[in-house]
Amino acid sequence: MITQVLIEEIKQLLDSELCDSALQLAELECKPRLLDKQVPPVERLSLLRIYCRCLHAHKNYRASLRTITEFISSSIRSQLSADDLEEVARDISNVRWELKEHDMCLAQLRQIPRSHRTTKDIARMARCAALIQSNDAHDLYMELLKRQPNAAEAYMYLNSQPGNKGGRLQYRPDSSNYHDVASFTTARSMMLRLEYRAAIAEYQRLARRHRANAQVIAQQATCHYMLNETRKAQLLYERARALDASLMQEMGIFAGLLMQTNDAYAVYGLGNQLLKTDQMRPEGWVAMARYFLMKGQTQEALAIVWKAQTLAPDHAEAYYVEGAIQMASGSADEAADMYLKAHGIERSALTYRGVIEAYVRCGRYKNAFLYAKELAELMPQNAGALAMVGMVLSHSPESHEKAAKLLVGALELDSRCTEAIAALASLYVTNEQLPQAIDLLEKYLPENESDDMYTRYADVLTLANELPKAAVNYTAALELNPNNERAKVGYDRVDRLMHPHAESEDEEQPDAEMDEAADQRVDDFSDDEVAL
Repeated sequence: MITQVLIEEIKQLLDSELCDSALQLAELECKPRLLDKQVPPVERLSLLRIYCRCLHAHKNYRASLRTITEFISSSIRSQLSADDLEEVARDISNVRWELKEHDMCLAQLRQIPRSHRTTKDIARMARCAALIQSNDAHDLYMELLKRQPNAAEAYMYLNSQPGNKGGRLQYRPDSSNYHDVASFTTARSMMLRLEYRAAIAEYQRLARRHRANAQVIAQQATCHYMLNETRKAQLLYERARALDASLMQEMGIFAGLLMQTNDAYAVYGLGNQLLKTDQMRPEGWVAMARYFLMKGQTQEALAIVWKAQTLAPDHAEAYYVEGAIQMASGSADEAADMYLKAHGIERSALTYRGVIEAYVRCGRYKNAFLYAKELAELMPQNAGALAMVGMVLSHSPESHEKAAKLLVGALELDSRCTEAIAALASLYVTNEQLPQAIDLLEKYLPENESDDMYTRYADVLTLANELPKAAVNYTAALELNPNNERAKVGYDRVDRLMHPHAESEDEEQPDAEMDEAADQRVDDFSDDEVAL
Protein backbone atom coordinates (compact mmCIF):
# COMPACT_ATOMS: atom_id res chain seq x y z
CA MET A 1 0.00 0.00 0.00
CA ILE A 2 2.86 2.37 0.90
CA THR A 3 4.56 1.57 -2.39
CA GLN A 4 1.43 2.34 -4.39
CA VAL A 5 0.91 5.67 -2.60
CA LEU A 6 4.55 6.60 -3.22
CA ILE A 7 4.32 5.73 -6.92
CA GLU A 8 1.11 7.75 -7.35
CA GLU A 9 2.72 10.74 -5.63
CA ILE A 10 5.72 10.63 -7.97
CA LYS A 11 3.44 10.24 -11.00
CA GLN A 12 1.52 13.35 -9.96
CA LEU A 13 4.77 15.31 -9.70
CA LEU A 14 5.85 14.12 -13.15
CA ASP A 15 2.46 14.91 -14.69
CA SER A 16 2.71 18.40 -13.17
CA GLU A 17 6.18 18.72 -14.77
CA LEU A 18 7.84 18.98 -11.35
CA CYS A 19 10.56 16.63 -12.56
CA ASP A 20 13.26 17.75 -10.09
CA SER A 21 10.97 17.15 -7.11
CA ALA A 22 9.92 13.78 -8.53
CA LEU A 23 13.56 12.68 -8.94
CA GLN A 24 14.47 13.84 -5.43
CA LEU A 25 11.58 11.88 -3.96
CA ALA A 26 12.48 8.82 -6.03
CA GLU A 27 16.14 9.03 -4.95
CA LEU A 28 15.10 9.35 -1.32
CA GLU A 29 12.33 6.75 -1.17
CA CYS A 30 12.50 4.40 -4.19
CA LYS A 31 16.20 3.73 -4.57
CA PRO A 32 16.73 2.33 -1.04
CA ARG A 33 13.64 0.12 -1.35
CA LEU A 34 14.98 -1.41 -4.58
CA LEU A 35 17.66 -3.12 -2.48
CA ASP A 36 15.32 -4.07 0.36
CA LYS A 37 14.69 -7.82 0.11
CA GLN A 38 11.75 -7.47 2.49
CA VAL A 39 9.82 -5.64 -0.22
CA PRO A 40 7.96 -8.03 -2.57
CA PRO A 41 9.63 -8.45 -6.01
CA VAL A 42 6.63 -7.07 -7.93
CA GLU A 43 6.62 -3.90 -5.81
CA ARG A 44 10.37 -3.48 -6.30
CA LEU A 45 9.85 -3.79 -10.06
CA SER A 46 7.17 -1.06 -9.94
CA LEU A 47 9.53 1.17 -7.93
CA LEU A 48 12.25 0.55 -10.52
CA ARG A 49 9.98 1.66 -13.34
CA ILE A 50 8.88 4.90 -11.66
CA TYR A 51 12.49 5.70 -10.69
CA CYS A 52 13.66 5.16 -14.26
CA ARG A 53 10.80 7.32 -15.51
CA CYS A 54 12.14 10.14 -13.34
CA LEU A 55 15.59 9.64 -14.87
CA HIS A 56 14.08 9.68 -18.37
CA ALA A 57 12.38 12.99 -17.59
CA HIS A 58 15.90 14.39 -17.09
CA LYS A 59 17.13 12.51 -20.20
CA ASN A 60 19.56 10.59 -17.98
CA TYR A 61 19.21 7.41 -19.99
CA ARG A 62 22.64 6.02 -19.09
CA ALA A 63 21.81 6.10 -15.39
CA SER A 64 18.48 4.44 -16.15
CA LEU A 65 20.15 1.68 -18.17
CA ARG A 66 22.71 1.09 -15.41
CA THR A 67 20.00 0.92 -12.74
CA ILE A 68 17.85 -1.57 -14.69
CA THR A 69 20.87 -3.75 -15.53
CA GLU A 70 22.08 -3.87 -11.93
CA PHE A 71 18.58 -4.64 -10.69
CA ILE A 72 17.89 -7.48 -13.12
CA SER A 73 21.37 -8.97 -12.62
CA SER A 74 20.75 -9.47 -8.90
CA SER A 75 19.07 -12.41 -7.19
CA ILE A 76 15.64 -10.93 -7.85
CA ARG A 77 15.76 -12.23 -11.43
CA SER A 78 14.85 -15.74 -10.26
CA GLN A 79 11.83 -14.35 -8.38
CA LEU A 80 10.25 -12.60 -11.39
CA SER A 81 7.81 -14.23 -13.78
CA ALA A 82 8.48 -14.68 -17.49
CA ASP A 83 6.02 -11.85 -18.26
CA ASP A 84 7.87 -9.52 -15.87
CA LEU A 85 11.19 -10.34 -17.53
CA GLU A 86 9.70 -9.61 -20.96
CA GLU A 87 8.55 -6.19 -19.74
CA VAL A 88 12.04 -5.51 -18.39
CA ALA A 89 13.47 -6.42 -21.81
CA ARG A 90 11.10 -3.88 -23.37
CA ASP A 91 12.17 -1.25 -20.83
CA ILE A 92 15.84 -1.83 -21.69
CA SER A 93 15.09 -1.71 -25.42
CA ASN A 94 13.31 1.63 -24.98
CA VAL A 95 16.38 3.06 -23.27
CA ARG A 96 18.66 1.67 -25.99
CA TRP A 97 16.40 3.30 -28.59
CA GLU A 98 16.66 6.68 -26.87
CA LEU A 99 20.44 6.28 -26.82
CA LYS A 100 20.30 5.45 -30.55
CA GLU A 101 21.95 2.07 -29.90
CA HIS A 102 19.77 0.41 -32.48
CA ASP A 103 21.73 -2.83 -32.70
CA MET A 104 21.47 -3.34 -28.92
CA CYS A 105 17.79 -2.40 -29.01
CA LEU A 106 17.16 -5.07 -31.64
CA ALA A 107 19.15 -7.64 -29.67
CA GLN A 108 17.17 -6.89 -26.52
CA LEU A 109 13.80 -7.35 -28.25
CA ARG A 110 14.99 -10.65 -29.73
CA GLN A 111 15.02 -12.03 -26.17
CA ILE A 112 11.21 -11.89 -26.18
CA PRO A 113 9.76 -15.15 -27.59
CA ARG A 114 8.34 -14.70 -31.08
CA SER A 115 4.84 -15.71 -29.98
CA HIS A 116 4.87 -13.03 -27.26
CA ARG A 117 6.01 -10.12 -29.40
CA THR A 118 3.49 -7.32 -29.80
CA THR A 119 2.92 -5.34 -32.98
CA LYS A 120 4.82 -2.47 -31.39
CA ASP A 121 7.77 -4.81 -30.66
CA ILE A 122 7.91 -5.96 -34.26
CA ALA A 123 7.66 -2.40 -35.59
CA ARG A 124 10.53 -1.31 -33.33
CA MET A 125 12.62 -4.33 -34.35
CA ALA A 126 12.00 -3.69 -38.05
CA ARG A 127 12.94 -0.02 -37.68
CA CYS A 128 16.15 -0.90 -35.84
CA ALA A 129 17.05 -3.53 -38.43
CA ALA A 130 16.49 -1.02 -41.23
CA LEU A 131 18.61 1.63 -39.49
CA ILE A 132 21.56 -0.74 -39.06
CA GLN A 133 20.94 -2.15 -42.57
CA SER A 134 20.41 -5.67 -41.28
CA ASN A 135 19.23 -8.39 -43.65
CA ASP A 136 16.47 -9.15 -41.14
CA ALA A 137 14.67 -5.87 -41.90
CA HIS A 138 12.83 -7.36 -44.88
CA ASP A 139 11.48 -10.32 -42.90
CA LEU A 140 10.54 -8.15 -39.93
CA TYR A 141 8.62 -5.70 -42.10
CA MET A 142 6.82 -8.58 -43.77
CA GLU A 143 5.91 -9.90 -40.32
CA LEU A 144 4.68 -6.42 -39.42
CA LEU A 145 2.45 -6.42 -42.50
CA LYS A 146 0.89 -9.68 -41.38
CA ARG A 147 0.05 -8.12 -38.02
CA GLN A 148 -0.91 -4.71 -39.37
CA PRO A 149 -1.67 -4.94 -43.11
CA ASN A 150 -1.87 -1.17 -43.53
CA ALA A 151 1.47 -0.31 -41.93
CA ALA A 152 2.56 2.46 -44.29
CA GLU A 153 6.15 2.37 -43.01
CA ALA A 154 6.49 -1.31 -43.94
CA TYR A 155 4.97 -0.72 -47.35
CA MET A 156 7.35 2.18 -48.05
CA TYR A 157 10.40 0.20 -46.92
CA LEU A 158 9.55 -2.92 -48.89
CA ASN A 159 8.87 -0.97 -52.08
CA SER A 160 12.14 0.92 -51.70
CA GLN A 161 14.12 -2.33 -51.81
CA PRO A 162 15.29 -3.76 -55.15
CA GLY A 163 13.25 -6.80 -56.18
CA ASN A 164 13.98 -9.56 -58.59
CA LYS A 165 12.63 -7.56 -61.53
CA GLY A 166 13.74 -3.98 -61.44
CA GLY A 167 13.14 -1.87 -58.43
CA ARG A 168 9.79 -2.56 -56.70
CA LEU A 169 8.90 -5.51 -54.52
CA GLN A 170 6.39 -7.70 -56.33
CA TYR A 171 3.42 -8.86 -54.21
CA ARG A 172 1.35 -11.90 -55.24
CA PRO A 173 -1.97 -10.79 -56.78
CA ASP A 174 -3.89 -13.18 -54.54
CA SER A 175 -2.23 -11.92 -51.37
CA SER A 176 -4.58 -10.40 -48.78
CA ASN A 177 -1.69 -8.16 -47.65
CA TYR A 178 -1.40 -6.82 -51.16
CA HIS A 179 -5.09 -5.95 -51.34
CA ASP A 180 -5.08 -4.28 -47.93
CA VAL A 181 -1.97 -2.23 -48.70
CA ALA A 182 -3.31 -1.32 -52.13
CA SER A 183 -6.60 -0.26 -50.56
CA PHE A 184 -4.78 1.86 -47.98
CA THR A 185 -2.67 3.48 -50.69
CA THR A 186 -5.77 4.18 -52.76
CA ALA A 187 -7.47 5.85 -49.80
CA ARG A 188 -4.38 7.99 -49.14
CA SER A 189 -4.23 9.10 -52.76
CA MET A 190 -7.93 10.02 -52.58
CA MET A 191 -7.18 12.20 -49.56
CA LEU A 192 -4.43 13.98 -51.48
CA ARG A 193 -6.94 14.64 -54.28
CA LEU A 194 -9.37 15.96 -51.62
CA GLU A 195 -11.85 13.17 -52.46
CA TYR A 196 -12.69 12.72 -48.81
CA ARG A 197 -16.05 10.96 -49.24
CA ALA A 198 -14.50 8.29 -51.44
CA ALA A 199 -11.57 7.94 -49.02
CA ILE A 200 -13.99 7.43 -46.11
CA ALA A 201 -15.71 4.63 -48.01
CA GLU A 202 -12.34 2.97 -48.67
CA TYR A 203 -11.27 3.27 -45.03
CA GLN A 204 -14.61 1.84 -43.91
CA ARG A 205 -14.00 -1.22 -46.09
CA LEU A 206 -10.56 -1.60 -44.50
CA ALA A 207 -12.00 -1.11 -41.01
CA ARG A 208 -14.47 -3.95 -41.55
CA ARG A 209 -11.54 -6.29 -42.14
CA HIS A 210 -9.36 -4.78 -39.39
CA ARG A 211 -11.64 -3.42 -36.69
CA ALA A 212 -8.84 -2.78 -34.23
CA ASN A 213 -6.57 -0.90 -36.64
CA ALA A 214 -6.07 2.52 -35.02
CA GLN A 215 -4.28 4.04 -38.00
CA VAL A 216 -7.16 3.31 -40.38
CA ILE A 217 -9.65 4.81 -37.93
CA ALA A 218 -7.49 7.92 -37.43
CA GLN A 219 -7.21 8.47 -41.19
CA GLN A 220 -10.97 8.12 -41.48
CA ALA A 221 -11.37 10.70 -38.70
CA THR A 222 -9.17 13.15 -40.60
CA CYS A 223 -11.39 12.80 -43.68
CA HIS A 224 -14.47 13.66 -41.61
CA TYR A 225 -12.65 16.64 -40.09
CA MET A 226 -11.74 17.96 -43.53
CA LEU A 227 -15.45 17.80 -44.38
CA ASN A 228 -16.27 19.86 -41.26
CA GLU A 229 -17.89 16.86 -39.56
CA THR A 230 -16.08 17.62 -36.33
CA ARG A 231 -18.21 15.62 -33.91
CA LYS A 232 -17.88 12.40 -35.91
CA ALA A 233 -14.17 13.07 -36.41
CA GLN A 234 -13.59 13.58 -32.68
CA LEU A 235 -15.32 10.31 -31.80
CA LEU A 236 -13.18 8.42 -34.31
CA TYR A 237 -9.95 10.04 -33.11
CA GLU A 238 -10.81 9.13 -29.53
CA ARG A 239 -11.61 5.56 -30.60
CA ALA A 240 -8.24 5.32 -32.37
CA ARG A 241 -6.47 6.62 -29.24
CA ALA A 242 -8.32 4.06 -27.12
CA LEU A 243 -7.18 1.25 -29.42
CA ASP A 244 -3.57 2.43 -29.51
CA ALA A 245 -2.41 5.00 -26.94
CA SER A 246 0.97 5.23 -28.72
CA LEU A 247 -0.60 6.23 -32.07
CA MET A 248 1.12 9.31 -33.52
CA GLN A 249 -0.22 9.58 -37.08
CA GLU A 250 -2.92 12.26 -37.53
CA MET A 251 -2.61 13.38 -33.88
CA GLY A 252 -1.38 16.84 -34.86
CA ILE A 253 -4.60 17.34 -36.80
CA PHE A 254 -6.59 15.94 -33.84
CA ALA A 255 -5.00 18.69 -31.71
CA GLY A 256 -6.31 21.21 -34.25
CA LEU A 257 -9.82 19.81 -33.86
CA LEU A 258 -9.58 20.08 -30.06
CA MET A 259 -8.30 23.64 -30.43
CA GLN A 260 -11.36 24.43 -32.55
CA THR A 261 -13.55 23.33 -29.62
CA ASN A 262 -11.67 25.74 -27.28
CA ASP A 263 -10.64 22.83 -25.04
CA ALA A 264 -7.16 23.98 -24.00
CA TYR A 265 -6.91 21.32 -21.30
CA ALA A 266 -7.56 18.55 -23.85
CA VAL A 267 -4.97 20.00 -26.27
CA TYR A 268 -2.39 20.14 -23.50
CA GLY A 269 -3.23 16.61 -22.35
CA LEU A 270 -2.88 15.22 -25.86
CA GLY A 271 0.41 17.01 -26.46
CA ASN A 272 1.78 15.82 -23.13
CA GLN A 273 0.85 12.19 -23.86
CA LEU A 274 2.36 12.33 -27.35
CA LEU A 275 5.64 13.73 -26.03
CA LYS A 276 5.78 11.01 -23.39
CA THR A 277 5.30 8.43 -26.13
CA ASP A 278 7.99 9.77 -28.46
CA GLN A 279 9.74 13.14 -28.19
CA MET A 280 11.53 12.57 -31.48
CA ARG A 281 8.34 12.81 -33.52
CA PRO A 282 6.74 16.17 -34.41
CA GLU A 283 3.10 15.50 -33.45
CA GLY A 284 3.53 16.15 -29.73
CA TRP A 285 5.38 19.42 -30.32
CA VAL A 286 2.73 20.52 -32.82
CA ALA A 287 0.00 19.88 -30.24
CA MET A 288 1.89 21.84 -27.56
CA ALA A 289 2.42 24.73 -29.99
CA ARG A 290 -1.33 24.84 -30.50
CA TYR A 291 -1.83 24.91 -26.73
CA PHE A 292 0.44 27.94 -26.30
CA LEU A 293 -1.26 29.61 -29.26
CA MET A 294 -4.60 29.16 -27.46
CA LYS A 295 -3.06 30.81 -24.40
CA GLY A 296 -1.95 33.78 -26.51
CA GLN A 297 1.76 33.00 -25.98
CA THR A 298 2.78 33.23 -29.63
CA GLN A 299 6.54 33.45 -29.07
CA GLU A 300 6.54 30.25 -27.03
CA ALA A 301 4.32 28.61 -29.64
CA LEU A 302 6.74 29.58 -32.42
CA ALA A 303 9.74 28.18 -30.55
CA ILE A 304 7.95 24.86 -30.04
CA VAL A 305 6.71 24.53 -33.62
CA TRP A 306 10.23 25.24 -34.90
CA LYS A 307 11.34 22.25 -32.81
CA ALA A 308 8.76 20.14 -34.66
CA GLN A 309 10.04 21.38 -38.02
CA THR A 310 13.62 20.53 -37.04
CA LEU A 311 12.62 16.99 -36.09
CA ALA A 312 10.56 16.45 -39.26
CA PRO A 313 11.27 18.95 -42.08
CA ASP A 314 8.64 17.23 -44.27
CA HIS A 315 5.80 17.35 -41.72
CA ALA A 316 3.11 19.56 -43.29
CA GLU A 317 1.18 20.13 -40.06
CA ALA A 318 4.19 21.81 -38.40
CA TYR A 319 4.29 24.49 -41.11
CA TYR A 320 0.50 24.83 -41.09
CA VAL A 321 0.54 25.56 -37.36
CA GLU A 322 3.30 28.13 -37.83
CA GLY A 323 1.03 29.77 -40.41
CA ALA A 324 -1.75 29.93 -37.80
CA ILE A 325 0.65 31.43 -35.25
CA GLN A 326 1.84 34.07 -37.73
CA MET A 327 -1.79 34.94 -38.55
CA ALA A 328 -2.54 35.36 -34.85
CA SER A 329 0.53 37.61 -34.58
CA GLY A 330 -0.67 39.81 -37.45
CA SER A 331 2.06 38.68 -39.86
CA ALA A 332 -0.11 37.67 -42.81
CA ASP A 333 2.74 37.60 -45.36
CA GLU A 334 4.79 35.20 -43.24
CA ALA A 335 1.64 33.15 -42.63
CA ALA A 336 1.02 32.84 -46.38
CA ASP A 337 4.57 31.55 -46.87
CA MET A 338 4.12 28.90 -44.17
CA TYR A 339 0.72 27.79 -45.44
CA LEU A 340 2.17 27.48 -48.95
CA LYS A 341 5.04 25.38 -47.61
CA ALA A 342 2.58 23.05 -45.86
CA HIS A 343 0.49 22.96 -49.05
CA GLY A 344 3.54 21.97 -51.08
CA ILE A 345 4.33 19.06 -48.75
CA GLU A 346 0.79 17.67 -48.46
CA ARG A 347 -2.21 19.59 -49.73
CA SER A 348 -5.51 19.35 -47.92
CA ALA A 349 -8.69 21.34 -47.40
CA LEU A 350 -6.98 22.96 -44.41
CA THR A 351 -3.92 24.13 -46.33
CA TYR A 352 -6.13 25.59 -49.06
CA ARG A 353 -8.13 27.55 -46.48
CA GLY A 354 -4.98 28.73 -44.77
CA VAL A 355 -3.47 30.05 -48.01
CA ILE A 356 -6.73 31.74 -49.04
CA GLU A 357 -7.30 33.44 -45.68
CA ALA A 358 -3.69 34.65 -45.52
CA TYR A 359 -3.83 36.09 -49.04
CA VAL A 360 -7.11 37.87 -48.21
CA ARG A 361 -5.54 39.33 -45.07
CA CYS A 362 -2.64 40.57 -47.21
CA GLY A 363 -5.03 42.10 -49.73
CA ARG A 364 -3.83 39.75 -52.47
CA TYR A 365 -7.33 38.93 -53.65
CA LYS A 366 -6.39 37.67 -57.09
CA ASN A 367 -4.07 35.01 -55.64
CA ALA A 368 -6.70 34.12 -53.05
CA PHE A 369 -9.36 33.71 -55.75
CA LEU A 370 -7.15 31.34 -57.77
CA TYR A 371 -6.73 29.01 -54.79
CA ALA A 372 -10.41 29.32 -53.81
CA LYS A 373 -11.49 28.45 -57.34
CA GLU A 374 -9.16 25.43 -57.42
CA LEU A 375 -10.53 24.25 -54.05
CA ALA A 376 -14.13 24.59 -55.29
CA GLU A 377 -13.28 22.57 -58.41
CA LEU A 378 -11.75 19.79 -56.29
CA MET A 379 -14.66 19.81 -53.81
CA PRO A 380 -17.66 21.04 -55.83
CA GLN A 381 -20.36 20.03 -53.33
CA ASN A 382 -18.52 21.16 -50.22
CA ALA A 383 -19.90 24.09 -48.23
CA GLY A 384 -16.48 25.16 -46.99
CA ALA A 385 -15.08 25.35 -50.52
CA LEU A 386 -18.02 27.46 -51.73
CA ALA A 387 -17.64 29.67 -48.67
CA MET A 388 -14.00 30.34 -49.54
CA VAL A 389 -14.95 31.55 -53.03
CA GLY A 390 -17.77 33.67 -51.61
CA MET A 391 -15.50 35.12 -48.94
CA VAL A 392 -12.92 36.22 -51.53
CA LEU A 393 -15.56 37.71 -53.84
CA SER A 394 -17.11 39.62 -50.92
CA HIS A 395 -14.06 41.88 -50.93
CA SER A 396 -14.91 43.10 -54.45
CA PRO A 397 -17.85 45.60 -54.47
CA GLU A 398 -18.99 44.56 -57.94
CA SER A 399 -19.18 40.89 -56.86
CA HIS A 400 -21.20 41.34 -53.65
CA GLU A 401 -24.38 39.88 -55.09
CA LYS A 402 -22.61 36.81 -56.44
CA ALA A 403 -20.73 36.39 -53.17
CA ALA A 404 -24.00 36.50 -51.18
CA LYS A 405 -25.55 33.79 -53.37
CA LEU A 406 -22.54 31.53 -52.94
CA LEU A 407 -22.49 32.01 -49.18
CA VAL A 408 -26.23 31.38 -48.84
CA GLY A 409 -25.79 28.26 -50.99
CA ALA A 410 -22.96 27.08 -48.74
CA LEU A 411 -25.21 27.41 -45.69
CA GLU A 412 -27.94 25.45 -47.44
CA LEU A 413 -25.43 22.65 -47.92
CA ASP A 414 -24.14 22.82 -44.34
CA SER A 415 -25.65 24.97 -41.61
CA ARG A 416 -22.50 24.44 -39.53
CA CYS A 417 -20.19 26.08 -42.06
CA THR A 418 -18.76 28.84 -39.85
CA GLU A 419 -16.71 30.31 -42.71
CA ALA A 420 -19.93 31.01 -44.66
CA ILE A 421 -21.67 32.50 -41.62
CA ALA A 422 -18.76 34.82 -40.84
CA ALA A 423 -18.27 35.92 -44.45
CA LEU A 424 -21.98 36.57 -45.05
CA ALA A 425 -22.32 38.53 -41.79
CA SER A 426 -19.30 40.67 -42.78
CA LEU A 427 -20.82 41.24 -46.22
CA TYR A 428 -24.09 42.44 -44.66
CA VAL A 429 -22.17 44.81 -42.37
CA THR A 430 -20.16 46.17 -45.31
CA ASN A 431 -23.44 46.90 -47.12
CA GLU A 432 -24.87 48.47 -43.93
CA GLN A 433 -27.51 45.75 -43.65
CA LEU A 434 -27.22 45.36 -39.88
CA PRO A 435 -30.69 43.80 -39.29
CA GLN A 436 -29.89 41.05 -41.82
CA ALA A 437 -26.51 40.44 -40.16
CA ILE A 438 -28.15 40.19 -36.72
CA ASP A 439 -30.85 37.82 -38.00
CA LEU A 440 -28.23 35.64 -39.68
CA LEU A 441 -26.08 35.31 -36.56
CA GLU A 442 -29.08 34.72 -34.29
CA LYS A 443 -30.24 31.94 -36.59
CA TYR A 444 -26.95 30.02 -36.78
CA LEU A 445 -25.34 30.84 -33.43
CA PRO A 446 -27.13 28.13 -31.36
CA GLU A 447 -25.59 25.26 -33.37
CA ASN A 448 -22.23 26.98 -33.92
CA GLU A 449 -21.33 28.26 -30.46
CA SER A 450 -17.74 29.46 -30.20
CA ASP A 451 -15.92 32.46 -28.79
CA ASP A 452 -15.33 33.76 -32.33
CA MET A 453 -19.03 33.52 -33.23
CA TYR A 454 -20.16 35.26 -30.03
CA THR A 455 -17.58 37.99 -30.65
CA ARG A 456 -18.80 38.54 -34.21
CA TYR A 457 -22.39 38.74 -33.00
CA ALA A 458 -21.42 41.22 -30.28
CA ASP A 459 -19.52 43.37 -32.82
CA VAL A 460 -22.62 43.65 -35.01
CA LEU A 461 -24.81 44.42 -31.98
CA THR A 462 -22.39 47.19 -31.01
CA LEU A 463 -22.68 48.72 -34.48
CA ALA A 464 -26.47 48.51 -34.14
CA ASN A 465 -26.18 50.31 -30.76
CA GLU A 466 -27.67 47.34 -28.87
CA LEU A 467 -25.04 47.75 -26.17
CA PRO A 468 -26.43 45.65 -23.26
CA LYS A 469 -26.98 42.70 -25.56
CA ALA A 470 -23.49 43.19 -27.03
CA ALA A 471 -21.96 43.16 -23.53
CA VAL A 472 -23.71 39.85 -22.76
CA ASN A 473 -22.30 38.23 -25.91
CA TYR A 474 -18.78 39.55 -25.34
CA THR A 475 -19.00 38.02 -21.86
CA ALA A 476 -20.14 34.70 -23.36
CA ALA A 477 -17.14 34.77 -25.72
CA LEU A 478 -14.72 35.41 -22.85
CA GLU A 479 -16.23 32.60 -20.80
CA LEU A 480 -15.40 30.22 -23.65
CA ASN A 481 -11.97 31.73 -24.28
CA PRO A 482 -10.56 34.16 -21.68
CA ASN A 483 -7.64 34.94 -24.04
CA ASN A 484 -9.85 36.35 -26.83
CA GLU A 485 -8.33 39.83 -27.18
CA ARG A 486 -10.96 40.99 -29.65
CA ALA A 487 -13.72 40.18 -27.16
CA LYS A 488 -11.82 41.94 -24.36
CA VAL A 489 -11.40 45.11 -26.42
CA GLY A 490 -15.03 44.96 -27.56
CA TYR A 491 -16.33 44.54 -24.02
CA ASP A 492 -14.24 47.49 -22.75
CA ARG A 493 -15.51 49.64 -25.61
CA VAL A 494 -19.14 48.77 -24.89
CA ASP A 495 -18.61 49.33 -21.17
CA ARG A 496 -17.28 52.85 -21.81
CA LEU A 497 -20.20 53.61 -24.12
CA MET A 498 -22.71 52.36 -21.55
CA HIS A 499 -21.07 54.22 -18.64
CA PRO A 500 -19.61 57.43 -20.13
CA HIS A 501 -19.63 59.32 -16.78
CA ALA A 502 -17.75 56.70 -14.81
CA GLU A 503 -14.39 57.61 -16.35
CA SER A 504 -14.90 61.36 -15.92
CA GLU A 505 -15.90 60.84 -12.28
CA ASP A 506 -12.73 58.82 -11.74
CA GLU A 507 -10.70 61.66 -13.24
CA GLU A 508 -12.47 64.30 -11.14
CA GLN A 509 -12.06 62.33 -7.91
CA PRO A 510 -8.34 63.15 -7.44
CA ASP A 511 -9.08 66.88 -7.96
CA ALA A 512 -11.79 66.80 -5.29
CA GLU A 513 -9.45 65.00 -2.92
CA MET A 514 -6.74 67.63 -3.57
CA ASP A 515 -9.19 70.48 -2.84
CA GLU A 516 -10.28 68.80 0.37
CA ALA A 517 -6.66 68.34 1.40
CA ALA A 518 -5.92 72.01 0.63
CA ASP A 519 -8.91 73.13 2.73
CA GLN A 520 -7.68 70.95 5.56
CA ARG A 521 -4.23 72.54 5.32
CA VAL A 522 -5.83 76.03 5.48
CA ASP A 523 -7.83 75.02 8.57
CA ASP A 524 -4.73 73.61 10.20
CA PHE A 525 -2.83 76.81 9.39
CA SER A 526 -5.65 78.92 10.97
CA ASP A 527 -5.60 76.81 14.11
CA ASP A 528 -1.84 77.35 14.39
CA GLU A 529 -2.34 81.13 14.08
CA VAL A 530 -4.88 81.09 16.91
CA ALA A 531 -2.47 79.11 19.05
CA LEU A 532 0.22 81.72 18.46
